[in-house]
This record gives sequence, C-alpha cells and structure tokens, in this order.
Amino acid sequence: MEVAGSFGALTHSDHQNFRTLFVDVRVGSQEFDSFTPGSHQLKSHQIIPLDDDPEVLRRALWYETDLRYKQAIMNFLRKKGRFISGVEKHNLADFSSGNAPIEHIDPVVLLPEKIPEWESQVRKVSAIFKSAPDIEKSQVKFRADRFTRYFYDSEKNKIRTSRIHYQVILEVWAKSESGDSIHDQEPFYFSNINNFPSSDELVEKAEMLIEEVGRLQSATRMDPYVGPAIFSPEAAAVLFHEAIGHRLEGDRLRQANDGKTFMKKIGAQILPGFLSVVDNPNLDSFAGHDLLGYYKYDDEGQKAEEVVLVDQGRLKNFLMSRTPVLGFFRTNGHARGDGQKRPMSRMSNVIVRSEKRLSPQQLKTKLIEEIQKQNKPFGLLIEKISGGETHTGTDAYQVFKGKPLYLRKIYPDGREELVSGVDFVGTPLSMVSKVVATGDDEMVINGYCGAESGLIPVTSITPSILLTEVELQGAHEKNLRRPILPPPEL
Repeated sequence: MEVAGSFGALTHSDHQNFRTLFVDVRVGSQEFDSFTPGSHQLKSHQIIPLDDDPEVLRRALWYETDLRYKQAIMNFLRKKGRFISGVEKHNLADFSSGNAPIEHIDPVVLLPEKIPEWESQVRKVSAIFKSAPDIEKSQVKFRADRFTRYFYDSEKNKIRTSRIHYQVILEVWAKSESGDSIHDQEPFYFSNINNFPSSDELVEKAEMLIEEVGRLQSATRMDPYVGPAIFSPEAAAVLFHEAIGHRLEGDRLRQANDGKTFMKKIGAQILPGFLSVVDNPNLDSFAGHDLLGYYKYDDEGQKAEEVVLVDQGRLKNFLMSRTPVLGFFRTNGHARGDGQKRPMSRMSNVIVRSEKRLSPQQLKTKLIEEIQKQNKPFGLLIEKISGGETHTGTDAYQVFKGKPLYLRKIYPDGREELVSGVDFVGTPLSMVSKVVATGDDEMVINGYCGAESGLIPVTSITPSILLTEVELQGAHEKNLRRPILPPPEL
C-alpha cells in the first residue's frame, strides 16, 4: 500500500497484492550436493495465484519443483565432473544439519485501511515544499508492506510469519550554486503503526529539509583530504555495515572470487579492543525504536540466533546459513532472501558496543586535540551520508566508499564550516583500525540492504566514532546550472 505526492498534489495512490515463489531442490548428500553459487535461476517460472485455491497452488508448486529438480540433477553431474577431473576441490560439506523440526504459525496481520487519511496527509505535507522555489523536485511517500511468509521443507519444518513494515519518506532534489546535484531525505521506518509520525512532526521535518538544502546549496567545495574525523552514528553505521558486516557474511567465503578479508582471522584483533560487534535478529525494538532487522526464523527455517561477531576487538564468528565455512559447521539462523532469490547469510540487527564512550562535546574536544597533534589545519565532522557501497570480490579493489552529504570542517578554535564535493574511501582493515573513541549517542538506523539474495530490511545501532585518519577524494558530479527563469504562467 503506497501513497505519494509532490508539491501538494498526489502522484501515486495504490494498493497491490502479489505472491512470490522460491523452490530450492538439492540432490546428493550433505557432504556433496548439487549446490554451487549461482546455480539457481533467479525467478520462479510459474504464475502464482493470489487466491488460496489448493489445486492452482499445488500445480504451480509441483511444476516449479519439477523444474528445480531437473536443474539440480544437471548441476550435480557438472559439479561431480569438475571434482573427478581435478578442476574443482571439495574440502567442506555443502550443507549442514539444521535445528529440530519447527512448527510455528503466526496469525496473518491485516493492513490498516488508511489510504484516504494518507492521501490527505501527503497533500498537506508535500505542499510545504511549494514555499521553496530552489527545490526542483520533491516527494512525500507513505508506504506499508505486509510480508506473510510460508516455509515448508522435507525436514518437516512448517512456518508462517506475518509482519508489516511502514515507511514515511520526505525527499527533495535541488542544485548547488555551482550546479552540483543535491538529494536529501528524512526517512522514518517502523513496524508499529502507533509510531507513525504526526502531521505536525512531518511538517516540521519538511521545513527543516528546506533549511538544510538551502545551506547545502551554498556549501564550499573542498579539496581531497587526509586527516582526523568524527563520523556521526548514521555515518558510522554505513562504515561498519560496508567495511565489516558484508565481509562477515559466511556464504561469501565459499565463493571462489571473494576476497575473504577475515577468513583466517578468527581470534585475531580486527578492531580496537574497546569495540565489540553483535548481530541479534531477535531484538524487535531498542530504546523505543522499532528494528526492521527483526525476525524469529530465517529463510532456511532455522531459529534466529544472536551472534557475537567481534568481542573486544577480536573476531569470534561469522553470520552463517546452512552452508559450512572453514571452522564453522552449523547455522546461526542468518540465511535471508527477498522471496525470489536463494537465501544467503546476511546481516539483521548489527549493534556496535563500546567501552570508551565520550559525550559529543568530549568527542569534539578530542578531535581538536588530534588536529593539533597531527598539525592539520582542520578536521572533519561527517554528519550524514547519502549512500555507501563495497566490493568484496577479487576482481576489483577491496575498498568501500561513502558519499557524505552533511560534511563540516572543524577548525582548532572550534569553528565549523559546511563543505561538499568529496567522497570518503578506504580499505576495511586500515580504516576500522583507526577508531580511537566513540560517543555515548547510540542511534537506531533502519534501512534496506541490496545484495545477491535481494533487498532486505536491516538495522544498525551505532554510536558516533572518532578516527585518526580518513581519506576523502574528489566526488564526480554532473554540473547542470539551475534554471535562469522561474516556471512560466499557464
């Protein structure tokens, strides 16, 4: 269910139902079966009915299962041939034992009938942007997604879960004085409708967006930089997600082209000793905020488990599906997918804990001390990031990248200056080792992560962090000047 509007007018109002089907068939044994990365075609070949018609559903399920069985036979024979010929080694089992059979049936939740009310709110809130002539495009979107998942397998697991995720997103597009594109947004993600923001709160956020974009339009473009920086909780969430989280997803370590950054570092120090990282899908809220990464059972029918990934800086574990990894032979309930692609081990609720916590003012003071120690003209405060990405394969550089949106120079005398025009870039092992302190300002950051098994909801709970060194490179921008004249009268 989605309602969207722009400048006081509705652009979209719709209610859609659809079903997806994913069938996974393996032949062989747990030690050696038909699975290889990429062996499953991406989408179902069957048309899945919305009606609960047993005959139609049975037909679709059977023909899809028959197709996947035939594919599995062919994959198994090809894999066996590569193994016999010596082209491919086989040192680990392909599939691990799961938990005892589970039967868990949640009631199906119902979407609230809110479209007329939402349409009125969207018109009201989006009309606020009419007062800002420099904003070229705007959107206010209310969305509710109900996910009802049915899971059955040959091990007698029988699971139905049902949950609603809500999104309220205010976003605007503009151009700076030099022609750089600016895109900013204020998102709200939650699962309890009682946490829906009020109209007054949304109007206040819209007005704040207008002010902030106005400041960004006149921000000074800065040159590439290397030096100390504070990452806000939102920026730190991107850093840990991209630099650490993806590299601790166990399924990646079975891929031939993965860089395996942390494969042989169990027990080794990969973070400063005052930091620990936990992934806990069983948490549904934190400090009054809903967590989108919450689930009870993963997409292989296994119980979700809390996993201590890093304890006092030392690597302890990986996020595991039922695909074994060297030294780890059981799942911890982290196989996740979008219902159309094969599940793989993915993050859920990632929590960064610190034993070296400072107040925001103390953290800024420590940044200034680091600026003076390194004899730098300024340090940086990265408040908001508009996007992040990473590459874990061996066919490209092992780096991650983020695009700061709100970036401030912090001078030794405490002055601040808003700047723009750079991206931060780094290698995972190098950058995370430069964290020297954190704030006491943990924040819940909900969002969606796209990877090989699809787009899934995730959460990060992180404090701000101080790094002794961050590298920023010049950002590539398409410079298009703002219109000289206002829109003509019709």
